[in-house]
Amino acid sequence: MTAEAPTPSQFDAQTLFGAIRDLGPLRIISICGPSVFEAIEELGPFGVRDGWLNAINDRFHWHLEVARIGWVTTRDQVHERSGRRVLFFELRETRESDPFLLLYLHRAKGEEFGEARQRLFAGLHEHFAGGSPLEANP
Repeated sequence: MTAEAPTPSQFDAQTLFGAIRDLGPLRIISICGPSVFEAIEELGPFGVRDGWLNAINDRFHWHLEVARIGWVTTRDQVHERSGRRVLFFELRETRESDPFLLLYLHRAKGEEFGEARQRLFAGLHEHFAGGSPLEANP
């Protein structure tokens, strides 16, 4: 796990998801219309090519169209029902649209976030707390 987030000028999909991968395990929540898919997973090896982020491991294949990720926001807040602190990313097509993908830092009940995970998230949160566009991949 790296101790620091990339600098803001480096946030394309490859760099962002590389940093997010270091934050695992993740609670991945994918929203498609009225359907919601949720899984707790480690994001394994992935690549960005021809406009798609492709992550393939033994439990799932994930193909995410990078152009849909127009706006990224991080959240550090207290969950209303559980009262637990949650750290997560919201991915949207535009600043005004609803999120289609939520990526929570998962931890077991009663556990705390490790210091390295908190430090890495804090670095990303400095850039994305107010929301920010994602740079196009070169």
